[in-house]
Amino acid sequence: MYKTLAAYTFAALYIFLPSVPVTHALGLLAHLPRSAKLKHLFLYPLHGGREHVIFQMVSWAVWAGSVLIALPVATSRPWKAIPLAHVEALSGAAAFGTVFAELFMIKSLLVFDPKAPKLKTDDQQPDSQPPSPMWNRSRLPTKPHASAAIVAIGILWMVMGGGLLLATEYLEEQATRLTYYIFAFCCLVVGATTTHGLGGKLRHPAPPEDGMIARSGYRFWQPFRGGVAFIATQAAGWALFSLAAAFMIWTVIQLAQGMAYCVQCWALMTGATMFAAQLLLGVSVLTHEGAPCKKLKQLLGVSVLTYKGAPGKVLETVANPVRSAAPLLALWLPMLATFTPIHSFATVVVLTFFLLPANYAAAFWVGSLTVYYLLTGFGAPEHTGAREWGLVVGLYQRYMLASLQWWFGNVEVVKHGQTGFSPHQRYLLGYSPHGLFPIGAAYLQFLPTFRAIAGPMRTATVVASAIFYPPVIRDICSWCGLRVVARRTIIRALKDKGAVILVPGGQAELVLTWRMFRQNPRGKREYVVYTRHKGFIKLAIEQQAHLVPILVLGEICSLRNFIDIPALQQWTYKKIGFPVPYLVVGWGGCTPLPMAGRGLRFIIGEPIQPPLLEPGQQVDQSAIDKLHQAYYSQVSEMWAAHQPTFPGYEDVELVLYP
Repeated sequence: MYKTLAAYTFAALYIFLPSVPVTHALGLLAHLPRSAKLKHLFLYPLHGGREHVIFQMVSWAVWAGSVLIALPVATSRPWKAIPLAHVEALSGAAAFGTVFAELFMIKSLLVFDPKAPKLKTDDQQPDSQPPSPMWNRSRLPTKPHASAAIVAIGILWMVMGGGLLLATEYLEEQATRLTYYIFAFCCLVVGATTTHGLGGKLRHPAPPEDGMIARSGYRFWQPFRGGVAFIATQAAGWALFSLAAAFMIWTVIQLAQGMAYCVQCWALMTGATMFAAQLLLGVSVLTHEGAPCKKLKQLLGVSVLTYKGAPGKVLETVANPVRSAAPLLALWLPMLATFTPIHSFATVVVLTFFLLPANYAAAFWVGSLTVYYLLTGFGAPEHTGAREWGLVVGLYQRYMLASLQWWFGNVEVVKHGQTGFSPHQRYLLGYSPHGLFPIGAAYLQFLPTFRAIAGPMRTATVVASAIFYPPVIRDICSWCGLRVVARRTIIRALKDKGAVILVPGGQAELVLTWRMFRQNPRGKREYVVYTRHKGFIKLAIEQQAHLVPILVLGEICSLRNFIDIPALQQWTYKKIGFPVPYLVVGWGGCTPLPMAGRGLRFIIGEPIQPPLLEPGQQVDQSAIDKLHQAYYSQVSEMWAAHQPTFPGYEDVELVLYP
């Protein structure tokens, strides 16, 4: 049986390898304009409409890949000299690819619909430039005939998929069997979607006045439209499609576990289901009526447009998925983009080492990250903000506050004191406390309520350099204009923006976060603000920047360390500069999303003017100490004014450490 299978495989290979160029040549001859030049021969794949171009590109790409795969097989004599595993894998893949390319080439010819330029009219001047030649339409099939041909091609897809399934019983290599099942699944998906989408579009074209599929015409997604017969056949066809896919997945699982039995029985049943699904989808294309099915709505007893309550919402979501999903996306995406990138990237890294050999995974990450850092490192965006993207900033400004309010409940940005901000002054805004993940320092500048308080002040946030190493979070931070916390970066940001948000406590404050979750001997939880750092005070005096304390309530309680060992974390921070273990979790006790419904309050303090510093004058330590004392005195005042009114902070006391 192996010899017979090999013979059929090679026959398909040798037939369809040359058939793709031949089919392309026939289409070119059929559509070629009489006044064609040599350039039209080469530009033919780029004419004829979007579908024609896409199908041409797919066909030629798959055909070229099949040629490369077939070379070691087609050039070997005799066939028996080729190792069995190579015959199964190479010849099977090449044969499938050539048939795949041929069917796509035929589809490209059927959908050819050039946007021909207008012919020269009688009122044109004789010396006017003649129009480009018009592609020949006379040999094109009619739309209904082209639709019927597409349905027939869909049947061929299913036949090929069924043949691949039947062939798996005679394959020796387990990996090749799984490959054939993947090919069969591709046949199922391509055949069904082509029949439903392309066949229906050709059968029921858009009105000529708008050149697009009208609301009352045929669309790929059109629930409860097209008539009872169309909806019934569609439902049955897609149900059989899902059943065939389930059969394939189940068989693949059994093969992978070495427990498959009667493979031919499952192949016959799956192939028959695929064929039946294709027939029903083909019939549904013929029965489409092009209007909403009012009769079906009456049978269901509901109206998508007028029914109130949960069933109506479900039907409305099905009928308008994009419009219905948009509000949810506007709420979810800011939260996911803000809190999950680091965990997501770490998960991907772990999975690659779990699924691939360690040397392969290491080589993959070394190679890909090298290219990634080279492409994203131009202009030192972590220092200059060169990759700040107005589109991303605008999206955060538009949706972040609503997303936070949806998740946390009440989100406030309040001003402590009456002094405003001047566009002619510089400001250093100190964000406290650091907590486990002070992400509020990054998104605070995007909140409209903060912008209303800040007025003309433009801000840039500086964050830990470790944030700029992992991909995805590095990109999001760069697009949002965040920069790395470094002296030269802060000085440049003050010149560029005029104001900088930083977290004075740093990781020294991070390792004290655990005290917020445990009661001290007085029965109080401690809101610790680390006060030993004075570098930002000195920098504010040198740059003549006003200091502005920012106190946030609620954020520190929204995230926890999954493995909380304070003594070990403080020891590792002192030894290596980073607390270990460190795994931030929140909602559900295992997700990176913060705990919901706890509220947030950002308190913006009064600007504190630094002592005047003459050019060339050194900063006096006494001036640093005095400004340092004034800064944290205001932090205490802000706490005393707002802690009693913030929910859940009744048993919390402020600790200025040390």
